[in-house]
Amino acid sequence: MVARLFVIGYPDRLVADHQALLQSARVAGFEARLVSPSSLSLVVDTNRIDVLVDGRPVQPDVVIPRGMNRPWPFVAQVLEEWAQRGALVVPSVHAADMCADKLRTSRMLAEAGVPVVPSVGIAPGPDNHFGEILGSGTVIAKPARASKGRGIERFENSMLAESGMKSSRPLVAGMVDHHVMQPLASGSGIDYRVVVAERGPAGSSIVAVTRRIAPDGEFVTNRPGSIVEDVHDPEQVVPDVCEVARRATRALGLSFGGVDVIEHLGRASVLEVNAWPGLAAEVRGTSIADALVEVAITSMSRDPQSTR
Repeated sequence: MVARLFVIGYPDRLVADHQALLQSARVAGFEARLVSPSSLSLVVDTNRIDVLVDGRPVQPDVVIPRGMNRPWPFVAQVLEEWAQRGALVVPSVHAADMCADKLRTSRMLAEAGVPVVPSVGIAPGPDNHFGEILGSGTVIAKPARASKGRGIERFENSMLAESGMKSSRPLVAGMVDHHVMQPLASGSGIDYRVVVAERGPAGSSIVAVTRRIAPDGEFVTNRPGSIVEDVHDPEQVVPDVCEVARRATRALGLSFGGVDVIEHLGRASVLEVNAWPGLAAEVRGTSIADALVEVAITSMSRDPQSTR
């Protein structure tokens, strides 16, 4: 019986990446399809818990979620139910959950001794008092669960940051997104996206490394106008960046992920970790997608009971 692989993602987003991943999966012998989060239902009753796709019970063998930051609290529960029934989820729900929140990611890495950019987590509101913790330099504020540079703000000093978080992020019906406050990294304006894949007994390997340079006068490196360039032979050119990326994925139990690394106070430090990094299909074709599918195949061979 042919194994069924589901890619969970919105059809109108990351189109090229989805196509590359489906192509890679089919070449590897999977029956592959794209499933929108909006087509999922989780039925919970006294004597029944079931996952439906388009209103029908379905059990895949392998599931690869992509770009799930916003619907993640719901999708994670769907994936947990599928996993309990034997589906292999790549990366695991637990590992992806560690990456879905920038504050949680930093906590886990700091506890493991992985260098991170210092962070302060807050729930913005009128009673914030964090200014003195971050010192007198420039401060960056970012929503803990956002992606692609959305919602990032820069304040010239910590007092202005504190004032801004008190006034610009008011409670709405008792709710507010928690934020991560960080000093501006000493190497701001240039960072590295390192894609790491777990290869089983062979350990983790670096799939791709890109250097990202923000436009003049900017500090966010994944905005339009940024320069993105491949780092060839990264193990020789930026060995410290590669090593901290490996340590980060290992600490999070992440079988495949993208680690954003920046220089801060003389050492490579983790900014954040993405469980669903872009596959750059428009530039790289299926090469990164192939590595992700290979991770799934390797995981299946190590634990054949993980799928039906």
